[in-house]
Amino acid sequence: MELLVALLLLAGLFPLAKALRANRSTTLRQPLMWGFGAWLAWIGVAWLQVWRPGGEEHLTTYGALCLTGCAGIAVFGARRPGAAAWNFVVVGLLAVLGLPIFNGMGELRLEAAQQIFLAGTLLVSVLNYLPTRLGPQAVVVAAGCGWEMLRLEGWIAPTHLPWLSLFLLALTPWAAWIALASRAPRPSETDRLWLAYRDRFGLVWGQRMREQFNRAAYHAGWPVELRWNGLHQTAVGPPPDPAALAATLRAVLKRFGPESENAHG
Repeated sequence: MELLVALLLLAGLFPLAKALRANRSTTLRQPLMWGFGAWLAWIGVAWLQVWRPGGEEHLTTYGALCLTGCAGIAVFGARRPGAAAWNFVVVGLLAVLGLPIFNGMGELRLEAAQQIFLAGTLLVSVLNYLPTRLGPQAVVVAAGCGWEMLRLEGWIAPTHLPWLSLFLLALTPWAAWIALASRAPRPSETDRLWLAYRDRFGLVWGQRMREQFNRAAYHAGWPVELRWNGLHQTAVGPPPDPAALAATLRAVLKRFGPESENAHG
């Protein structure tokens, strides 16, 4: 089973590479690079289990968890200007998360406060995508990371289903790709732009950009409101020009890069 999981994780590089290529001109490129690094770390954990059955891979597992949290936090700075500078914040976060290894002189010495901090970092990243189309995949990632944290803390024996969390994680890139690719098309260009953006950037940025669009619509006198699931008309009367609505949303989202309903690749 360990070999199968390791191969599945290797195969997961394909949808990740597709996502990186599709978002290479957006501000999600750098969070995806962090995610790519985290994925390589998880691949390392899986192959250690293949090469050393029954061995302990605490350092590699902890590093993979830290990089996974950093990838989620990187999304919160994914806006121009400042997207590149946010990497310094993420590097600082990684340094703080790496203190248990540094303090242990190469051995993992994880204290309760550090466990809570890592768990909080991962939880914030998961919650950001929970109300999006990627919500189920975020829950699976949370389950996989949670299982690994329980193993690190000794609450689960290291030899008890060591492949389970990696199997769950190995499914997520494919499931996310399918979820985005199978989204039912919307007739409204504004809805297509909004849902593509919402599902890729998550709750925090989604709420802020939704509020900005609604303020612009209010000042323009348009009887519409952008809600979490799309555009809604709020008053009786002729709807605004669809091209003007789409242009306004594009202007609101311009700091994040080119938008497309096919951004998922």
